[in-house]
Amino acid sequence: MPLSMPQPAPSKSEEEKPAAVPATPKEMPTTKEMITMPANTFAIPAIALARARWDAGGGSQRLMSILRTQDNLRALRKLVVGTGAMVVMPMAVMFVCHVFLLDLFFTIRNPSQRVVYSGIAGLCAVQVVMVWFVVSAFREDAAESAPAAERPHAD
Repeated sequence: MPLSMPQPAPSKSEEEKPAAVPATPKEMPTTKEMITMPANTFAIPAIALARARWDAGGGSQRLMSILRTQDNLRALRKLVVGTGAMVVMPMAVMFVCHVFLLDLFFTIRNPSQRVVYSGIAGLCAVQVVMVWFVVSAFREDAAESAPAAERPHAD
């Protein structure tokens, strides 16, 4: 006759949990149910008023006409170039320092030290790009910084 070990009493948390039942296709939500928003989402006053201001101001057509002015195109171009430089320059500097400069000229053989030094060089490259962006923003022509009343609008 085998001896049976006494089973521990179930804890309260185990008693309260319902048994896991596999979901059947009938219980799964449909795609439409998953993407629908709750009814009160757009009833929030800030969202409703922002939508009304957006529609009253001309919406996306007005935004595109504003972005197509000459001043804004130059600012957008400078923003894109600055963003690209913030991504590309540190990576390029880190690569050049890690592969060529620290290995060939300074003969740092420890890989972790090379990573640290090339990371510091990448941080310096970010600072150089930020200084370039700020200096170039301050050096824009005086005509670009004219008051808004004197500038032509693309209405």
